[in-house]
Amino acid sequence: MKKKFLAYSLGALCVGAIAYPAWKMIKEKIAYEKDYQEQLDVIVEAIEIERWKTRADIIAWKINVSIPEDIEYEVWDEEYEIPRVLFKARKSGDFYYKLYSMGIDGKDVKLVATHEDFGASIWPLGYFTGPNRSPDGRYIISTSNEKGFGCTLYDMDQRKGQSFASGRCYVESWMDDGKIAIINNGDGKAYLTLSSKEIKYIKDIYGDDFEDANSKFFLVKDETKAISNIYNDNDFVNSIQGSGEQIIYDMPGFKNPERGSYLADECKYGGTFGVNSSLFTCSYDSNNLEYNVYESNDPKKIVGKSLGFRVIELGKWGMQDGEIYRIINDSEDTPLAKIKYKYKFGDEYEIIVYDDLYLPISAQESFEGLNIADYFPELPSKERYEDTWIDLLY
Repeated sequence: MKKKFLAYSLGALCVGAIAYPAWKMIKEKIAYEKDYQEQLDVIVEAIEIERWKTRADIIAWKINVSIPEDIEYEVWDEEYEIPRVLFKARKSGDFYYKLYSMGIDGKDVKLVATHEDFGASIWPLGYFTGPNRSPDGRYIISTSNEKGFGCTLYDMDQRKGQSFASGRCYVESWMDDGKIAIINNGDGKAYLTLSSKEIKYIKDIYGDDFEDANSKFFLVKDETKAISNIYNDNDFVNSIQGSGEQIIYDMPGFKNPERGSYLADECKYGGTFGVNSSLFTCSYDSNNLEYNVYESNDPKKIVGKSLGFRVIELGKWGMQDGEIYRIINDSEDTPLAKIKYKYKFGDEYEIIVYDDLYLPISAQESFEGLNIADYFPELPSKERYEDTWIDLLY
């Protein structure tokens, strides 16, 4: 295939019948083919010759990402076909990072915010305190740093960030179709209404005992139930009927509290949703890649496994620590079983990719039937794999 393609390209050049855009496309294709074969050489050598990997291991594949010089801002309600992720980048020597978005395939890179737009430096202090995008795609909440840690709400429509609380913060759950976020910072848990940027601390509504009793709120069953692990026994907790180390409330309003065991043991502090708002995993561990997957409407039942903490497609695609993971179907024509895609930006940039998966509203109806593999490099066939092995040997 490679030889035929090169022969065609050179023949076309000889007759001089190719316009510049077509020649540019051919150059890109040749570069892609060269990079593809070089990566395959490394993989086959590692598995078949060096023997430090097996075909069943997770194989790394690099995805080249290009940040355009004349980059455009992302329009928050723009239509896309696949999930998008956030990353921050700065050129070597620059003081401030800029915030960007891209498709999970590493393409269609857009600018989200400069430091001036955001009004502070994005400063994640852990897996859950980095940027978190609202379900409608318009807002981003993140721990920030501008002469001290704070919480920033960034409006992609207005291209303006606003500090709304001190200390580092994270989103516990989204409510009312993403119009309200339950956030947690050094002053406690609070409602943040995105449109008005109004923050209201829950302890000011229900009292200090309520605040002291509840750990992270986790919303399930289409946001009609909120579950919290009991943080401290106090008069409020002892007044609730039932037994168990969790409290479940009717939402909105944290009404009708009951004690019980509503989540699996590993999920006692709640879970984290991926692309699909009904599927979640629990107990993130940077040293672990395989997780049980639970369903919002039956939150103690394991419905499958995920390779990667954030579920993209159950049993097939996931994300963790800035990399995309894929379990390959046995029917596919490749000797490989698992693969991870690592974003490669080159030496010019310093990069942090966040595990914030945003599924655009325009893609939500069609996503279930979408073949994500169509957006990633073709898997090496058994024939090409074996040909590469022979070439490396001889």
